[in-house]
Amino acid sequence: MPRKLSKRMVPPAPEPSEPAELTTELALASDGKLYFQFEDEPPPGRPVFVGYALHAEEVMKFNAADVLAWGMLHKLALGSDGCIYVEEGAIDAEGRDVFRGFAATAEEAARAAEVLHRAAFNITVEVFARKRAASDRAQL
Repeated sequence: MPRKLSKRMVPPAPEPSEPAELTTELALASDGKLYFQFEDEPPPGRPVFVGYALHAEEVMKFNAADVLAWGMLHKLALGSDGCIYVEEGAIDAEGRDVFRGFAATAEEAARAAEVLHRAAFNITVEVFARKRAASDRAQL
């Protein structure tokens, strides 16, 4: 018989302001470039990457060697949403999330790395603070 969850065991409901789905703001591609998402038009003269996300089931059946071998034939990108995007034309686009991005300049990529580093540190601090608070509540 399943055990009834206590109030402490029930995960918190997501904040109403949190998006239901993570959007892909940027992607790091196998060509070594960082691509920023765009909707209308990319800045003139910038290389563009258009890719379609692999489905979770597809990712599960590949190992790292398979993905690397595939990456030798096609440009791949790891999106900020955690999805692997394969360049347009390499896979069927039907029913897949799409990422359209323009290549960052060296300066933009360096600035983005600084911002991501700071955000990652702040997230780590917040996660550990929440873990400590939850542990303290559990001991009460």
